[in-house]
Amino acid sequence: MLESVTPLKRETLQSQVHQKLCDLILRGELAPGESVTVARIAKALDVSPMPVREAISRLMALGALTVVSGRSIGVPLITAGEMADLRRVRLEIEATAVRWAVEQADPAFLRRLSGMLTTMEEIEAAGLVREFIHANYVFHFAIYRQAGSPLLLDIISTIWLRINPQFHLLHKSGHSRVSNLHHRSLFEAMEQGDADAAVAALRADIEGAYQVICQTLGPEGTGQERTQRV
Repeated sequence: MLESVTPLKRETLQSQVHQKLCDLILRGELAPGESVTVARIAKALDVSPMPVREAISRLMALGALTVVSGRSIGVPLITAGEMADLRRVRLEIEATAVRWAVEQADPAFLRRLSGMLTTMEEIEAAGLVREFIHANYVFHFAIYRQAGSPLLLDIISTIWLRINPQFHLLHKSGHSRVSNLHHRSLFEAMEQGDADAAVAALRADIEGAYQVICQTLGPEGTGQERTQRV
């Protein structure tokens, strides 16, 4: 009955667990200061702790996760210097992706992007924080995929594993509404085929988020949130 089934390779399982953890981060499920145990992740994925630990090690090497205490891991609290570095890189790399996406934009893509923007505006109006962080990721990465460069997309994905959880810090300031104004400008510029205006809207979005996040950082350059288990 199962003679034709190919056993799951260990490296395939590791890759699957790694991707699940990446999805968890990019969906906004982990905020700075929150933690989750290896055992809980393994139970949720129905795997042994070993591939979870290996996936966590890969993400720790990227700066996306850190050991919080004992067997718990979480998103590292970012420093002002790290935030400034991420901002500089994002302004260059993501602007390139937007320019390329404008060149590749077609009516079908613009219709999908319009729907994503509408969804994001509805989520913001409802005050749903994690849902907004995820919708923001979906919107941006729809654009970056449209650029048509898998290599560029991989680079941006690595950057977002570090920056995306920090967007939780924007909620108290009500910045989501401002961000959506930039998103609307970005969409309209892409609709008009205006790459310069699209890049300007993206950079305004990045700069606005950077300023608000920096204002929330404590005097030592890191957020002062207490660790919470999730």
